[in-house]
Amino acid sequence: MARRRDDVALAAITFAIVALCARYASAVGTTPQSSFSYREGDPTGPTKWATLQKDWDVCDSGTEQSPIDVAKVEVSEDLDPLQQTYEPGDAVMHNRLHDFMLNWTGGNGGLTIEGKKYKLKQVHWHVPSEHTVNGTRFDAEMHMVHEDSTDAKSKAVVAVLFSAKAGKSSKLLRDLKPYFERLAGKQNGTEEVKGPVVDPAAWIDKASGYYGYEGSLTTPPCTQGVLWTIMSKVADASKEEIHSIESVKEVEANARPAQKINSRVVRYYKAAGATEAPAPAPAPEAT
Repeated sequence: MARRRDDVALAAITFAIVALCARYASAVGTTPQSSFSYREGDPTGPTKWATLQKDWDVCDSGTEQSPIDVAKVEVSEDLDPLQQTYEPGDAVMHNRLHDFMLNWTGGNGGLTIEGKKYKLKQVHWHVPSEHTVNGTRFDAEMHMVHEDSTDAKSKAVVAVLFSAKAGKSSKLLRDLKPYFERLAGKQNGTEEVKGPVVDPAAWIDKASGYYGYEGSLTTPPCTQGVLWTIMSKVADASKEEIHSIESVKEVEANARPAQKINSRVVRYYKAAGATEAPAPAPAPEAT
């Protein structure tokens, strides 16, 4: 009888742990791919996400959803440079079927945005890009997912856009390419990645401006209240490097369609001394 009670207790504990892990995964945008898809017209595709689970309804009803098309920006004097405190650290690469995700096994720093400190939690990639600029979609997009150091529910994502148009290589993707290739076709497979390879401090171009807006996670449950920072300087990548990111996926794309911007304002920060101008035309100043 005692053994039976122990078995029941163990089962209850196991269920609680699984539920907790699922809740955490959902919170940071790591919902298992098997529960949704990116295929347009599919019963589990983007237009149906809100119907798949009760707490995913904001995917359809939310007014601050991501990604968006950056078509109109407001040059802001209030924004500051991104203050980076990243440092190299050992990490683990995961094949999540719909993308590759990099998780750090220890502290790896973070950055300060608008006076708030955020810790870097994970990085993943989308092919093609989810965000577009004046309707232009790029070859890939990297999402650096951060959490507020004092409130894990408060999230910030830094997006880096990649283009293979110039045919130039990306050191970041070149260094990670062997890991992508070894994990291709290995659902839920993992690979350890040593510190020198994963140095986030080298991933954000300090000479780049950025676009900032309030949005959401781009995967279910599409939680809103996410602070988005899109680097305006597009990074180079070779076609082979883009292809290595694609090797994880069973579908042709893992990019959610652009969502309505509604009344949101996209602000633009121009880096000091930068010669680049915002790709979209700035919004006219109020008179």
